[in-house]
Amino acid sequence: MRNPLLGRIRQSANALGERLYGGECMSFKQIVNLLWPLFFDQLFLQGINMLNTVMIASYGPEAISAVSLVGSFTIFVTSVFIAIATGCAVVVAQYCGKRERHNASDAAAQAVTSTLIITLVISAGLYIFTDVIVELLLGKAEPLTKEYSRILLKGNVVSFPLFGVMQTVLSALRGSGNTKASVFFSTGINALYVLINIVLLYMLRYGVQGLVISMIACRAIFAVLAILYMLYPKNELRATPRSFFKINLRLQKSILFIAIPTAMEQVFFHGGRIVTQVFIVGFGTMSTTANAVVTTLNQLLMVSGQTISIALLTIVGQCIGMGSIGEAKRYIKRATYTGIAACALTSIVLLPLLNPLLAVYNLPPEAHSLAFGACMMLLVGTPLTWCVSFITPSGLRAGGDARYSTIVSLICMWGVRVGVGYILGVLLGFGLYGVWLAMFSEWAVRGVVFQLRASGSNWHSHSVIEN
Repeated sequence: MRNPLLGRIRQSANALGERLYGGECMSFKQIVNLLWPLFFDQLFLQGINMLNTVMIASYGPEAISAVSLVGSFTIFVTSVFIAIATGCAVVVAQYCGKRERHNASDAAAQAVTSTLIITLVISAGLYIFTDVIVELLLGKAEPLTKEYSRILLKGNVVSFPLFGVMQTVLSALRGSGNTKASVFFSTGINALYVLINIVLLYMLRYGVQGLVISMIACRAIFAVLAILYMLYPKNELRATPRSFFKINLRLQKSILFIAIPTAMEQVFFHGGRIVTQVFIVGFGTMSTTANAVVTTLNQLLMVSGQTISIALLTIVGQCIGMGSIGEAKRYIKRATYTGIAACALTSIVLLPLLNPLLAVYNLPPEAHSLAFGACMMLLVGTPLTWCVSFITPSGLRAGGDARYSTIVSLICMWGVRVGVGYILGVLLGFGLYGVWLAMFSEWAVRGVVFQLRASGSNWHSHSVIEN
């Protein structure tokens, strides 16, 4: 028997949600159905990242450092693939908003083709120069850290084409609003990754080689499954085998209109992160280890914001496709405010859990002390600065304003994070804390610039798709 009071509360909540978030393009119920699978996907993903870091921690601080440093470089490289996936998501979302599913399907297939070609070329080059890259990134690191990093980097490079294909398919599904299918793939690969890691790292004691084996195996399995799903007759974005091989210049142009500036933005952004990582390597193994742990916890803190940022590409893209500019602006503003509130709430929840979370990493005393201090900084700094810096530009990109985001990212990353990070961390001797303070400063500056852009009209005046 249903409780009448609960029924009234649910009705009132739905009515409030519809008043705050519902609109012509999407109802509140549609937005909730878009968000909740993405939220649990992001939460699961970050939880798995933490678990993997904990598992590899049993092999010593050198292993943690190697995973963190190689992870930063691979994110830098895969940002190019993610940019194509972002372009795909925007184009698919806008075509879905125009109710042109056939064009959305063809765009998804074209994005997969572009990604595969680009990833194969990049992977071949990186594999040849693996040793050179490790020496450039880890010049002052300990020999064991370098050896672990070589193994991890080669494994990542081999799996890049598989990763790129899977991410592009997932972005296409999100762009169409089919987040449940995208979450199935994302959750499935991460769950399998953990299970294989438990066997290889804990039971068989394969170390970093185990991480590489499980990563390649999982990405291969799910890349194949993603392509098969694209060909599945009941998939709304169903593609024909021919659509993967026949180049459509019109759709490629639309995808690359978003992808190229987004790729440049990500390259500038993650390139700056790598430079600051080099600063941190110079502070010693304890700082590098602490930074790896704090970065993992920060990703957990940003789960709600990341969820909203990903969903906003679909929501604003479909609004633009329908021609509802006013509603697109409203969603960007509401999404940013909601992200700030959710991130602040997460900080409050994590505060009393901070010591237990750090304890599971079994860090040396010096690394633990550094990690605790940096975590206290991020619990305050992330809610205040991250959402305005990353959720808002996600909505701007959905309107085709990727070039502007690229210029802002270039100036802020290299002018603020790298420049101020060097002054505070290296010259003034604040070390790891100086680098993190510079990062929050960069987010704050970016946030102000993007808020001003979102309040204007230039960001949605671009023509992404052709009629």
